[in-house]
Amino acid sequence: MRRVVWLLIVVSAAVGIALLMRVGHGNVAILWPPYRIDLSVNLAVLILIVLFLLLHLLFGVLSGALNLPGRVREYRERRQRDKALAGLRDSLLAFFEGRFGRAERLARGALSDDALAGSAALIAARSAQRMREPDRRDRWIESATAVPAVENARRMTEAELALEDRRPEDALAAIADVQVRGTRHIHALRLSLRAHEQLGHWPEVLEHVRQLERRSAIEAPAARVSRVRALRAMLDGAGDDAETVRRILDEIPAPEREIEEVALAAVRALLRAGLHEPAARIVEHALAQRYDPDLIALWPELTAIPGRKRIARAEQWLQRWGEESSLLVALGRLCASEALWGKAEEFLLRAERKSPNPVAQTLLASLCERLERPGDAAHWYREAALTAFGDAAFTLDPRRVPQLPEIEEEDERDPPALPVPGP
Repeated sequence: MRRVVWLLIVVSAAVGIALLMRVGHGNVAILWPPYRIDLSVNLAVLILIVLFLLLHLLFGVLSGALNLPGRVREYRERRQRDKALAGLRDSLLAFFEGRFGRAERLARGALSDDALAGSAALIAARSAQRMREPDRRDRWIESATAVPAVENARRMTEAELALEDRRPEDALAAIADVQVRGTRHIHALRLSLRAHEQLGHWPEVLEHVRQLERRSAIEAPAARVSRVRALRAMLDGAGDDAETVRRILDEIPAPEREIEEVALAAVRALLRAGLHEPAARIVEHALAQRYDPDLIALWPELTAIPGRKRIARAEQWLQRWGEESSLLVALGRLCASEALWGKAEEFLLRAERKSPNPVAQTLLASLCERLERPGDAAHWYREAALTAFGDAAFTLDPRRVPQLPEIEEEDERDPPALPVPGP
């Protein structure tokens, strides 16, 4: 389209000049004593136009000649930049292909361009990290400090590599330096979460998980794992200090207390601290919503609650959740603790029939011993061993049976007759 427009302009100009040349408006006299030159106006205009074009062409040639060294220099720089950019591109490709030695080598070729030197150094540092070359990695990171434009990227790279080397303190220092510069982004928060997990800073872990959840920056399963791990560690770390356990539980939001693993850890912590009534409330609240065999197993250990009350509550759960083996075992333990031997044996037998397990069988054996039934006790101990270990519990390896010393055979011939004294 541009060519058509220019063609129209040239044709129009030619037509205009041809029409102008047909009209004579006078003469132009050029006096240069003793010379006099007479020209028509049209010819004078044409000469001026030609002179202008020649001068323009001459100045263009002179300008090109004067700028030739600069243009050559720019050409070389452009070629060098293109070569460095191609090296950086190939280095990235090799890094993602897992060819870390090639990636580091190609990144070194991109250092010739100041604009790409920082990025190339960081790629080379990550490649050296993958090859377990910490000295080269540190040198590459140090070389990136000379490029202010990649300062945040350098610090984030340092944080990631420090976490890979289990150096969470260095990672937190690098992240703090980035945040001081006013940069607060999601990835820094994720790295900070990992660092606090490695250090065991569980309150900070919970705070970071909640921040990431508010920004929809963490998957629900990952958030659940980190939250459960932190809460369990905090409760386990409280030991038997009742005040610490209460304070931790008061700080945990209600939705988090209802997580299965957290509820179980809370009950165990309360048991260690001797706080049986709060533990019982957690167990009852959890079992009102779902069946949890681990919580059921802890129900008989709440000895501060009257035994008959615990039995009645467990029987209500039995009606709601059906004959679960763990619930029947718990009822057997509770009845045995209240000396209800008949009911204890009944519940344990039902549990064993429901799902043979060594716990119920061992409790049955112990109960039979208490009731002075050694034969039944031996039977249940044997069943418990078979359930736990299979036939291997009663199989002897001939290689491990000690060899008895051989006994020499005695002479079985009749002994010599003794002399009989005479009359």
